[in-house]
Amino acid sequence: MANPLLARVTPELLARKRQTIETVEKLATFERLAAIVDDDLKHAAAGGEQRDFRARPVRISLRFDWADATERLPRVTGRVETEVPATCQRCLGFCEVELVADVDLLLLDPRDAVSVDEALEVWELDDERLRPLDVVEEMLVMALPFAAMHRDAQQCGRVADYGGNETGDTVRPFADLKSKLGRSV
Repeated sequence: MANPLLARVTPELLARKRQTIETVEKLATFERLAAIVDDDLKHAAAGGEQRDFRARPVRISLRFDWADATERLPRVTGRVETEVPATCQRCLGFCEVELVADVDLLLLDPRDAVSVDEALEVWELDDERLRPLDVVEEMLVMALPFAAMHRDAQQCGRVADYGGNETGDTVRPFADLKSKLGRSV
């Protein structure tokens, strides 16, 4: 049986069939996300164990239907979950980041998206057909944190040494500014 995530079909067909996709895929299926994680792990401090993250499960639950009674607005709802290794931005060691994306999107041509309520999130189609995997991957990429960190600061290793001044002399370029502001110019 073909993988429904990989099929290129029109959103209207998916909505008409009320297609449901409940599956678990390997993270390797999502090439762009895997490349982002791989690039991030290259920057982790030495000493952390690098795991084969590409085999990790991605739990996917999607349901296609209509957002309106006239069946003009195809919609996808659901949830996507996984955990990925990342570089902690506090200690530069490995940490685990939970990615959870609640999906609620209208699947529309950009011309049709103009007339939709701004409160609704729209996935603009470049083509009249879409591949559900692309939607899932984009939602996971958007769920990535800007700065990954251990969930608990106690789990962090030694805070990364950024090559600070060993002599204790601190350069403060604006330290004298307050006294100069007090003088009249």
